[in-house]
Amino acid sequence: MIFSLLKIGIRIVTLAFTLGLLLSYASAWISPKSLWFFQLLGLAYPILFVGTLIFALLNFMLTKKYAFSLIVLLLGSFTHARYFGVSFPKNNEALISASNNELSIMSFNVRLFDAYQLIVPKIEDSKAEFTAFFEENPTDILCLQEYAENKSNNKLISPSEIKKIGGYTHHVTTLTLEARRMTMGQAIFSKYPIINSGLIGDSSRSIPSIYADIVKGEDTVRIYNFHLESIRFQKDEYSLFDTSISSDKDYSQRITGLLSKLKEAYPPRVQQTRQIISHAAETSYPTLLCGDLNDPPTSYTYSTIAKQFNDAFYAADFGMTRTYAGKVPAGRIDYIFHDDKWIPTTFNTHHEKTLSDHYAISSTLKIIK
Repeated sequence: MIFSLLKIGIRIVTLAFTLGLLLSYASAWISPKSLWFFQLLGLAYPILFVGTLIFALLNFMLTKKYAFSLIVLLLGSFTHARYFGVSFPKNNEALISASNNELSIMSFNVRLFDAYQLIVPKIEDSKAEFTAFFEENPTDILCLQEYAENKSNNKLISPSEIKKIGGYTHHVTTLTLEARRMTMGQAIFSKYPIINSGLIGDSSRSIPSIYADIVKGEDTVRIYNFHLESIRFQKDEYSLFDTSISSDKDYSQRITGLLSKLKEAYPPRVQQTRQIISHAAETSYPTLLCGDLNDPPTSYTYSTIAKQFNDAFYAADFGMTRTYAGKVPAGRIDYIFHDDKWIPTTFNTHHEKTLSDHYAISSTLKIIK
């Protein structure tokens, strides 16, 4: 009797995980403007994937039935490869036709250079730590999100200091937000001339995207730096993931608040993504898009970009990684995308030290002639 009940329970749980996994695949294709809750299933994808594997195995051991779970797992092969970073064989013909004009680029959400000392464990001298990091990881192009300037705050690295550290000669910024005399936005630093730049997006929303046309040798390339709509979590939401954070609200109120903020953030990201893609379609230059998407590879926003651009992450070897270093288990939400005029040769996620609630990512790419 007990064994029979156990088998029934395992079958029910297996079915629940498998159906959840199947529905999570849809998060990449269903716009959150119509059915936003599918994005929640996309966020839960890694849990649903692992749960399906475990319970499908248990179900097979107890009942010898596995067909439905196996079919669902196979149907999601593309999603699995996208999420876990399966690296496919390099295109040798493309490598042969690639020029010697190589460009290295880094994208990093620096979270105001930790000016308010929010990183745990605490960084005693964040300016010195960021300086050392940039010196140890030089690139031709540096794209920063949540960049900040304040001449009276010696915890921030000034533009002239960043230029000196990286050997950059040009830079452009948004600096559209201001708080406590600190201007904030995004920045692109370059070792090569910037001949054109501009902003993209509705200035009434948080931070518009920025782009720059950069000349290197005989080539002009376009770089986009984006930071899509944040969820704006506060301590009430963070307390759901960290018991050391206190909250005056009960559990149900915090869950409701979290879901409400997620629901509000998804539609603006769709609009911001479409604006960037539409703008990029107007240029003939080899194009790179990088920044903080605030969404995982299973999301609708990622899928929207991936229809037009390639993810440089797949130049790396097989393996999961995460770019968000905060308390929420967000996984990989920072990206470097490229069009078909590029071929990436390297990709790195810099986990050496936690300086922000994000880890820096970098890639080296060659232009295909």
